[in-house]
Amino acid sequence: MNQFLNSQKRIFSWGVLLVTVVISFFSCSKEGTLEVVPEFTKVVFEVRSLKQAPVLYDIKVGDFTVEDSATTIGRFTNVIERSAVAQRLKITEINSKTILLDTMIVIPGSEALYTIYQIDTTEAAKPLFIVGNQENEVPVDTFMQAFYTNDPVMPETFDILVYKIVDFTYAEVPPLYTYKDVKKGQFTEFAPLAINGFYMFEFRTPEGEMIKDMMPIDPQNPFSGGTGESRCDYINNHQISKISSTDIGGGVYFYYPECMFQY
Repeated sequence: MNQFLNSQKRIFSWGVLLVTVVISFFSCSKEGTLEVVPEFTKVVFEVRSLKQAPVLYDIKVGDFTVEDSATTIGRFTNVIERSAVAQRLKITEINSKTILLDTMIVIPGSEALYTIYQIDTTEAAKPLFIVGNQENEVPVDTFMQAFYTNDPVMPETFDILVYKIVDFTYAEVPPLYTYKDVKKGQFTEFAPLAINGFYMFEFRTPEGEMIKDMMPIDPQNPFSGGTGESRCDYINNHQISKISSTDIGGGVYFYYPECMFQY
């Protein structure tokens, strides 16, 4: 008798479950088409600028306004609907109507963090755009190096070759890393370098020729050419060096990197 009752209970439970599924299916459908439930993600934006305050920004993802008066101090949080395709991120300086950033982003399923650094405030200069907590992804004993230049003497497009100097005596070959097609007014990618190393750089044309007035690095006498690093410090794990030039006389230029920004 107990087995019969238990069997009847299981049949009843499965029946209730089946009815529930059927009701859920039809309640979520219309004319035979399933209605997709929208997904939302928490997004956090922060804009950092060297411009003097007050500077306000309008932040939009698609047609949605994340913040209509973002300042250069603090983070701004909102919840926006995700899309299966990339969405347009547009950040506009309110007073001047200048577009600081206009790009496409794919919002992840989890919380997203976007940081915009306006390091170069000259017209048409693009900001540094960082997606996510990249500062937490750097291996131990490593720092991430990037470059930037708006120097009028530098070519519009060039390569940066990175050489590691061993015991301040010779340069390892081939180059440790090459930043390809560096463009004036834009940031390069970040490349990982060992903290305990010392590095020299060559600036070459995309065709492989040395730029004007720069001598190539001799591996056996590395300080006879190229230019040496200028690290911001040994604490921050992201460093951006600005490439500059100076006329040392007779129209001959010396090129050098200098610390621009770190975080």
